Amino acid sequence: MELPNRSSSDIRGDLEAGTGYGTVSAFQISAVFACARVLALGLAQVPCVLQRASATGGHEPARDHPLYDLLTRKPNNWMTSLELREWIGFHLALLGNAFLFVSRDSKGRAIELIPLPQGSVSILTPSFGEVTYRLNVKDQPIYSNANIWHIKGSSWNAIDGMSIQHIAARAIGLAGDLEDFGSQLFKNGSKPSGLLTTDNDLSPEQRASLMTAWNAQQAGIANAHRTAVLGNGLKFQPMQTSANEAQFIESRRYQTEEICRIMGVDPMMIAQSVGSASYASVEQKFLAHYTYTLAPLYERFMQSAEVSLLTLEEQRAGYRVFIDSRTITLASSNDRAAYYGAMRQNGLMTINECREHAGLERSNDPLADKLTPSANLFGPTGTGSAPIS
Repeated sequence: MELPNRSSSDIRGDLEAGTGYGTVSAFQISAVFACARVLALGLAQVPCVLQRASATGGHEPARDHPLYDLLTRKPNNWMTSLELREWIGFHLALLGNAFLFVSRDSKGRAIELIPLPQGSVSILTPSFGEVTYRLNVKDQPIYSNANIWHIKGSSWNAIDGMSIQHIAARAIGLAGDLEDFGSQLFKNGSKPSGLLTTDNDLSPEQRASLMTAWNAQQAGIANAHRTAVLGNGLKFQPMQTSANEAQFIESRRYQTEEICRIMGVDPMMIAQSVGSASYASVEQKFLAHYTYTLAPLYERFMQSAEVSLLTLEEQRAGYRVFIDSRTITLASSNDRAAYYGAMRQNGLMTINECREHAGLERSNDPLADKLTPSANLFGPTGTGSAPIS
């Protein structure tokens, strides 16, 4: 998509007026796009599968259900599972809502998920506790939530999610003003503006001609550091305001952090420096990012998918949508080794379960499917050395 060339005043007007250019304008602000990308990729990068209750009391992949392939591989003819969840993440991050059309088979099972563009769906006033939807296309029927999967962000009215681009319009607009200021500053060769003065009287035509000639020779990066030759009593008086004196850098940093606060993303996640940090503090920040940003996003997606894509009978039968976030919470090899070792020694996972989780082939050893906790868990009897069925 080609982005229009729009100034910060255009962006501010679009955001405050709620015009169709609002989303594109907001994404032109680097901090907004970076935060939205962190949220979108955070939702997209983790495995998402359909599971059902197993005979042993746990859960197993429901590979024979049509929804399994929709969630893990191919939701429609032109997208992958990662691409669809990334699309959902971007829409939730900025618009607070994501709408998808759900095609179902004769048994009521979802067989295709089609993302609906921004502004193409109208939410109708609920009656008797049911929300209905209408596609903004001529002669379209009214759909129930059986055919429209509506994923809501944080909501005030419990009907639709709150749009960050509207709630934070002024903060985003100010960030755009700062980017515009920096752009104009460097276009002028990082020099502040100044005054041309003379004791002679100048007509309006002479003033305009002088300004045109001066800008042609001195304005812009290409003319930076050129020597100006003045005649006829002209004097140049520079304005004594620099980027640092106007606290331009500090203002941009603060506004970036402000957008991060609004969107719920730690500044560290968009490479915004917030001072010196040790490895331990960075690790704790990432855990905080997972706990307070990603985990609620995962739970929001899973619950919405279950109630919107599964029938009531399937939900009661033990089907569930599961996002496996262990791939990001156990990022280092040392963490994974310690985790698997502890799970085996405490009798919580078998060797094959550890191997499957690590992406390795299952072992043919019969003991690999047995729980083998450490002997000291059972005291001096020694029974801990025997596998548990």
